[in-house]
Amino acid sequence: MTYLSAAAGELRRSERRRAWGSSLPSLPMLVLLGSVCFNAVLAVANGHVKALPPALVIAAEATFVAAALSVALSKWRAEMAPVAALIGILILFALIRSAATGSIEPKYLRDTLLIPTFLLLGMAAGARDLARTVLIVHGVVFAVFLLEALAPGVYAELFRIQDYYINTRGNSADEFYNSNSDLFISATRPNARFLPFIDEARLSSIFLEPVSLGNYCAIIVAYLTSSFRRYSKLAIGFFALSTILMLMGCDGRFALVCSLLIGLVALLSPRLPPHSAIVYLPGVTILVFLIIGRAAIQDGGDDFLGRIAHTKDLLLQYGTLEYLGISNKFMDEAVDSGVAYLILTQSLAGLAVLWTFIAWAPQERTREQVRYTHSICLYLALSMLVSYSFLTIKTGALLWYIQGALQIGNRQSSTLARRALDRSGSSLQKRERP
Repeated sequence: MTYLSAAAGELRRSERRRAWGSSLPSLPMLVLLGSVCFNAVLAVANGHVKALPPALVIAAEATFVAAALSVALSKWRAEMAPVAALIGILILFALIRSAATGSIEPKYLRDTLLIPTFLLLGMAAGARDLARTVLIVHGVVFAVFLLEALAPGVYAELFRIQDYYINTRGNSADEFYNSNSDLFISATRPNARFLPFIDEARLSSIFLEPVSLGNYCAIIVAYLTSSFRRYSKLAIGFFALSTILMLMGCDGRFALVCSLLIGLVALLSPRLPPHSAIVYLPGVTILVFLIIGRAAIQDGGDDFLGRIAHTKDLLLQYGTLEYLGISNKFMDEAVDSGVAYLILTQSLAGLAVLWTFIAWAPQERTREQVRYTHSICLYLALSMLVSYSFLTIKTGALLWYIQGALQIGNRQSSTLARRALDRSGSSLQKRERP
């Protein structure tokens, strides 16, 4: 028992030294940070230097996607082959769809291409630097959140979010609930806050809009409940307190409920059958059809239940072309339903392939891998019922980077464990010599 305890202690110390030992940020970390933050940087430039066209934002995102792919491919390893195959499948369907519809829509390819791209980036980085990378990203997000909470006027003047979205996304001033505010459209709701004891605008941090901050919090909860052993008690306390504050600040109804469910899934998932995370999307979709009645569809408003009812109503209206993914008929309505949007842009078969890859392909050799896969599958399944916001690079880059890094971390941890056991055994033998 003493031998095993000493080996375990040596393993933890070795992993921590490897995770925190390098003082310089790695190239994958810099690409990830840029992917999370570039919209905020462009908003500052738009508000204080020159009005930016939409093409510049598209070019900036394409640059980070290309950089992520370049860095990943420069560190090629055999485990990346299935992810590269998925990229080929997505590109092939995009070409088929363009030929069938007679229109080229690169956005639909971009939406799903983010998944394998940042999986590859995380696999290139491995789990060695994961703890430090996520802590740095979280520190940046929380620092901007504090600026917004403590000095909202400074935050609004710095980013001028309304101007940025009008110039680069085609929004009009009429879409904003409060045209006198420089904040995002949904920062001030026409109805009361979900958390009524807070009487302030919804906060957005580096993401510029509250929904993405809520999604980010759900992803951090998924990561922390899976990888808490990578951190000291002090770091865990920082993550927990800051995430709770940001959940309250963004007033995300979906994010709060999803975070609570993720905590429950993280507790139960190691006891579930292997690869059982695949049931989340079909399971919740079937529940929608069983539970949501016609009255809910007719009365569906802009809330969680109303969005779910909208998803059911939309899927019932789809015909053969929509399920084959070669129709643009319901595109405007599909933006409030991730399931409907992915079927429309990728086909039902394409969605099945993508979901199988997300839920079934990841390794489940450690509890950390199992918990994270189950947590993000639950998050994605619930999110797909109410929105397609999970496809944004601002939060998706981090989600898939973590998953990719955890897939490579198992082999590194096994090597560390063997070395730790060898060193610990040698030390114990020396101590026991007379």
